[in-house]
Formats: sequence, structure tokens, C-alpha cells
Amino acid sequence: MTAQPTVPHTRSRVARRHRRRRRLAGIARLVVFVLVLTLAVWAGVRVAHAGDDASLYTGTTYQVRDGDTLWSIAAQHYDDTVDIRQAIYDIRQANELADPYLHPGVTLVLPYEGE
Repeated sequence: MTAQPTVPHTRSRVARRHRRRRRLAGIARLVVFVLVLTLAVWAGVRVAHAGDDASLYTGTTYQVRDGDTLWSIAAQHYDDTVDIRQAIYDIRQANELADPYLHPGVTLVLPYEGE
């Protein structure tokens, strides 16, 4: 038996190099796709929350009358889907009220709640 000369497998090296390039190109396309998708979702959320109605951000104002309480104001201005206790907390936070006592003539900002 005679030994055959060893020939480098150039075809297999070229094929492996080609597969490696295709794999890296596929990964790069996937990364770009994920980045574009993330950017699109982020922009969509930003646009969805943008609006022309300033009351969405600043709330509506309410002039306190004699006998008003935070509970009565919240019950009158928010629907049944809103927890009254949370609404009272939000009103106190928006108006920086240290205590729950109201004085007639004070103007309160009633934060927007989904209706």
C-alpha cells in the first residue's frame, strides 16, 4: 500500500468559513430586528400617551365649599371603577395636603383618573 499525499481540505475550509459568515450575518440581522422592534414599541407607547387634553396631566380644578370632605369630593368626581381611598390619596398628593381638613374657598386639583 502506498500512502496517499495529504491534501488540505480547502473545500471544507471554504464551506465552514461560508457557514460561519452566514451565521454571523443572521445573528446581526436578528440583533438589528430586535433593536428596531424595541424602538418601535417604545415610540408607540410614547405616542399613545401623548395628547392635547391638558387635564390628563394637570387634572381638573375644584373649589371647596362648606361641608366638603375629601371623601365626598372623590365620590362625586370619580366613577365606581376608582378606589375612593386611592383617589383621596392622589388628591392629597397632588395638592400637597398635610392633613385631610379642607377650608371653603380653597381650589383643589383633582388628578386625572381613567374613566
